[in-house]
Order: sequence, then structure tokens, then C-alpha cells
Amino acid sequence: MKGLEIRPFVIEDTDAVLEVWGLAGITTPQWNPRADIQKKLRHSPESFFVGTFEGKVVATVMVGYDGHRGWIYKLAVKPDLQRKGIGRQMMEHAESWFRQQGCLRVRLEVEEARADVARFYEKLGYEVRPLISMAKWFRVSENRD
Repeated sequence: MKGLEIRPFVIEDTDAVLEVWGLAGITTPQWNPRADIQKKLRHSPESFFVGTFEGKVVATVMVGYDGHRGWIYKLAVKPDLQRKGIGRQMMEHAESWFRQQGCLRVRLEVEEARADVARFYEKLGYEVRPLISMAKWFRVSENRD
């Protein structure tokens, strides 16, 4: 989308980011998005990006790199602006960041119920891998963050 600017997240973006995530449907009851932002800012704020159009946050992407592989998290675009190339631009920005870090392999996960989203990533060259993804949720009282 012409006119999209991608920049690092700043704390003043918080409410707008939360709105984008809510509208895009990427929040869950188990997840405190405001706390997630705070954790990201404490750990690696340089790898959290927002896309702005006409001065308003319209897209987000968080990335992580541990020196072994990269991960893409929280790619979201406001629904009224989807299918205009914003998601692709955000992913290109994330991939460029990974290349600058020397990262050779990037991963992401898509919930099975979001097959439409998986097709978007496949168009960008990502492939479905036959893996077993496992997770464990800790109670909030167990987290020190």
C-alpha cells in the first residue's frame, strides 16, 4: 500500500496496537496483550514494528531471533485495510530485519481454524511443515514478569 510507513513501536502506540489486535481477532482469553507488550519492551523492543498510514497505526508485527531461528508473531492488519498489500509489506520488513541479524530460518504458527491466514503466508513462500506443536500455559501467579 502506497503511503504505509513502518517503524519501531513506541509506548504511545499501545492503545492503537491493542485496537488493531482486537479488530484483527488475534487476542485470546489466556493472553494479556498489554502485559505482552511490556514484556517485549523489556526483552527486545527493537524487534516490534508498527505500520502507520496517515499517522495512524494500522498494522503490527513482532519478531524474535535467538541466534538459531527467527519467529514471527502478532502480524495483524486492521480488517478494513486487509488485502491491500499491508501484510506483505510488514512481512517484508520483518524478513529484512532477520536478514540483517544473519538469521537463515524463520518460523511462524497459524491456528488450524485460520486456514485463510495460512494461504497468505504460503503466497509469501512459507510452507506447511509436518510438526507437532506443543505448548504449556503457566498460571499468571507463576510468572514473574
